[in-house]
Amino acid sequence: MTQIPLTLAEFVDPDHTALLMWDMQKGLAGRACNTAQVQENARSLLAAADAAGVMVVWSRHVLPPLEMTSGPFLHFLMRKQKVDHPNKLVPSMQPGMDETQFLDGFSPAPHHLVLEKSQPSFFVDTPLDLRLKTRGIQTIVLAGVATEIGIEFTARHGQACGYYAVVAEDATGSYLQENHDRSVTFMRSWLPVAKTREICGIWGKA
Repeated sequence: MTQIPLTLAEFVDPDHTALLMWDMQKGLAGRACNTAQVQENARSLLAAADAAGVMVVWSRHVLPPLEMTSGPFLHFLMRKQKVDHPNKLVPSMQPGMDETQFLDGFSPAPHHLVLEKSQPSFFVDTPLDLRLKTRGIQTIVLAGVATEIGIEFTARHGQACGYYAVVAEDATGSYLQENHDRSVTFMRSWLPVAKTREICGIWGKA
């Protein structure tokens, strides 16, 4: 039988864990209802990860031009922008826009990996899976915004790809608190959900 981790310390062992910083951008994490808490705890996770030698990967959400955007995602954007026809959509999250820039005070270090993506799963149309496998990563720790969208999508997709997923619940956030709470409750039923201090304590920086 395959040996599996049973404790949080085994899940987030620095030798085989990567920290995924999800969409810490002005137009996304900057608009979360709990952005101050997310930013504070994300800084703690980053410091602990670097101290412990944990691989750090940042997502940067950048959308293609509307004419190159898939139908399902156009439909999502219509709901988000509250319009009734794709012709009424306003381009967003385009290269160079302020909303695609990382939050003030958040800048990937030279040894961190930054990957652009345009879907709510970090495993879609990015080399993330290959990069993680190259480093022998078994567990992904997720932080960022939004809990019920990219965090949950990536955690579930990662599990399907054979990775353990751990969610830092107080370093993730959403635009509505009830959405965050509902997603955390659901994820807690099938994967480890932990506090930032618990993870940092294992990585040597409580």
